[in-house]
Amino acid sequence: MTGADLAAVHAVRDHTARALDRVRHGSRPPADALAALNEAQRAAPAVAELAWNGEVVTTVRRRPGSPGARLSAWLAEAAAELLTDPAVAKIRQCEAGDCVMLFLPARPRRRWCSPARCGNRVRVARHYQRHK
Repeated sequence: MTGADLAAVHAVRDHTARALDRVRHGSRPPADALAALNEAQRAAPAVAELAWNGEVVTTVRRRPGSPGARLSAWLAEAAAELLTDPAVAKIRQCEAGDCVMLFLPARPRRRWCSPARCGNRVRVARHYQRHK
């Protein structure tokens, strides 16, 4: 991948983060973020290619363009699906102080992206403070 490809992927990540931050809190996402995600998808539109596998007709979605444009388009499409999913309002940020991960909790009381990683570190730190 070239530097331009990498910049395109980073741009999709940044626009997705900005839109997701607003949408998961019930606010209107920035118009420029949505426009950028739409543009990333248009840069390498998906085409359903038909093929015969010897028994049935199959379809494979392919995208033309550079590796960065294709990756950016796939990521922007995934972001569009996430932003329009009703569950987007349930996405939470991990409560561990040094973690930046977002997660969709399986249970309403879940507080960390990973109970085994972040949850355990928080519990160990709390135990250490109590027994210091």
